[in-house]
Amino acid sequence: MDIQNHFYGHSAAYAAHAGLSRPRHIGGLVQHGWTPITPIASHFADLASSAPAGNLFVWSHEARGWNEAESAKETGFTSTAIGSPFLYLYDLVRRSGGIPPKTLPVVVIPFHGTRLVEVEGDQRAYAREVFEKEGPAVVCLHVDDMQREDIVSAWTEAGHRITTAGERRDPAFLARILWLVTSAEKVVSNRLATALMYAAAVGTPTEIYGPHFQIKGIAETSSEEYLARIWPEFYSADTDQATLTALADAELGRGAMRTPTGLRQVLGWQSPSPRPAFDYWAGAPIEKALTVLGIKKREVGEVVDGVKLNPLEFLKHPLEHLPDPLPRTVMRRVIKPEIAQPTR
Repeated sequence: MDIQNHFYGHSAAYAAHAGLSRPRHIGGLVQHGWTPITPIASHFADLASSAPAGNLFVWSHEARGWNEAESAKETGFTSTAIGSPFLYLYDLVRRSGGIPPKTLPVVVIPFHGTRLVEVEGDQRAYAREVFEKEGPAVVCLHVDDMQREDIVSAWTEAGHRITTAGERRDPAFLARILWLVTSAEKVVSNRLATALMYAAAVGTPTEIYGPHFQIKGIAETSSEEYLARIWPEFYSADTDQATLTALADAELGRGAMRTPTGLRQVLGWQSPSPRPAFDYWAGAPIEKALTVLGIKKREVGEVVDGVKLNPLEFLKHPLEHLPDPLPRTVMRRVIKPEIAQPTR
């Protein structure tokens, strides 16, 4: 239905589990990252009203930050839990014996922004703090941050090696993240976010420290105080790994995962259908543009917990919202990303 369904290699992982040779169009919307609030508001707000009933696909109904009943009451929309694509890919790789050995002492995945959403925080201070505590580390930057020389130099000049999982439309993105979090002896970030959930789910120790990066304009649901109150296990050195893994499994939806046949059925992948393809190429891009530009009202309220994105930012990067041809491959393995050498 929308390009976000294919971000970060998610549809490639789902398709692999479903037994397809390539992803198909999805007649609905798929959650594309862990969120401390309901994905209906944080991910689907622009298009929620266009999805068929029941086809707002979230990872889990066992997340601590929100629950289905309250979300439905607040937004007016229900969701269907299907498990995160990361868990499907991890299980495929684990069953095939493809989990890599631990070759990286520390992987750092800083909380990131995008071209449309600005993140506030001191990158240089964080890079120095990591080096003082861990020594040289491998730092995985978001592809948009890789385009900013100030962020890249902050980490390389501090003595770290940098890498990226790739463009968000790259079907191998998730496979690179899986390689990083399984190859690491520890994964570090300065905020509880998707990457730490992934690391905990595969049994890799995690640690949160450093300056708290925050999406500009958000206070309530992304403050460090809020995150530590709802998920204290990630902020305590005394939490055992089994507890963290169980918590991550719940947040990522292990209990909601479907069989290959079940996943094909819920995503509408039993056979090709023209309606999802039309929505993908025409309906969703037009509706999203009308909503972001303020011409059409969001039925679930403002996206990203009350932060209204400036329409001028949308106009600066209009291609970010346009669809591409669907990925032509599925993903069943890990992929080692290129890791640059430090300049220090």
